[in-house]
Amino acid sequence: MHAWTQKGETSEHPEPWGLQGVFTTLRSLPDRQIPFCNHHLDRLLDSAQKLGLPWIPSKERLLDRLKEALESISPQEDRLVRLCLFENLLGIADRPAESDGNPVEGWLLPHRRPEPSIKSTADQKLYGSLQELDLKSEDWIIIDPKDNDVRETATSNLIFAEGNNLLIPDDRILKGIVLQNLMPLLHDEFSVRAGRPKDQDLAPFSEILLCGTGRGIAPLNALSELGWSSQGNETFSRIRALYDQMIEAARD
Repeated sequence: MHAWTQKGETSEHPEPWGLQGVFTTLRSLPDRQIPFCNHHLDRLLDSAQKLGLPWIPSKERLLDRLKEALESISPQEDRLVRLCLFENLLGIADRPAESDGNPVEGWLLPHRRPEPSIKSTADQKLYGSLQELDLKSEDWIIIDPKDNDVRETATSNLIFAEGNNLLIPDDRILKGIVLQNLMPLLHDEFSVRAGRPKDQDLAPFSEILLCGTGRGIAPLNALSELGWSSQGNETFSRIRALYDQMIEAARD
């Protein structure tokens, strides 16, 4: 882990969850290429401005620190790199990208993001609770405690599939960068509509997919608390192929 103060001095990286700040997680491929790096940094800086952080470094400074942190990572490794902006500190941490494409067991978490468009380190209930799970194969499925609609997971956006029809939540959620870039490809191949299914409305969906930086495209195996389980993997295979195509293009 790496951290720097506003003056550029090295510092200890704090435990982020519960601190005032914003973050984003990027994917560093084995050749150290980072798909959609500019999108991630732009959203991070935009979130910092929305939150009114007292210190917001330049994008160039973020890129310099990111490059410095990546130099300590083996170029043969596939890593997830988290950038945090706190009130007077920039922190970078990394971990193995072990969840890519893995089937996921979902567990319900009643929760409503205070500001859905911001990935806030202060949201300790959501992100702090991830340590209770095996992230390679588990995730929190966020259900609104009032409206009872299924919105997203702690790490990913959700795609609800029935045959060639996709239902994708598009408001009151964090709109992930991977999903935003994937949407044009989905519209070319599927019938896509926006919406957030209620907890009792999952039965018609034969597949539910997770879409995010760490998971890429991954299938939800089961959400046992709502009596739902996957009925196949055809849509997963098709969308995963589109995702792989998109990532390959992003490397060029």
